[in-house]
Amino acid sequence: MTGIIVTGHGHFPTGLLSAIALVAGRPENTAGVDFPEGCSPSDLKEAMIGSVKALEGEEILILADLVGGTPFNVAAALREELRDRRIKVMAGVNMAGLVEAVFSRPVYGLDELAAAVLAAGREGIRDLDCLDSEGQEPEFEDGL
Repeated sequence: MTGIIVTGHGHFPTGLLSAIALVAGRPENTAGVDFPEGCSPSDLKEAMIGSVKALEGEEILILADLVGGTPFNVAAALREELRDRRIKVMAGVNMAGLVEAVFSRPVYGLDELAAAVLAAGREGIRDLDCLDSEGQEPEFEDGL
């Protein structure tokens, strides 16, 4: 099963994984790598290497918060350095995309999983005003 690393600024990664755990239970073979204030890029790199090594499987999907941010740049550099694993790096992770990654990875290879995450992430951002015009009634009663 594809390993998943969520990385980003502050405690966004572990916070996002905490939110996923509330909705779907703690996902296996995942790691959150935070980049808090005071953490250097080399500290982040070492933490990310440790997470890659701790995950099972030959394929790793790294989901970063922002294109061009330090977590994304470190992940991109690791992809080139760590040739013993197949690593795909994506940016702009949100909860919808991460839910898709967690639930779809048993049925997809790395490239197909990345495409599904991208689509889910885009679809997960909605404007309430547009939901009514699309003929969709939003449901607020119980949530997920």
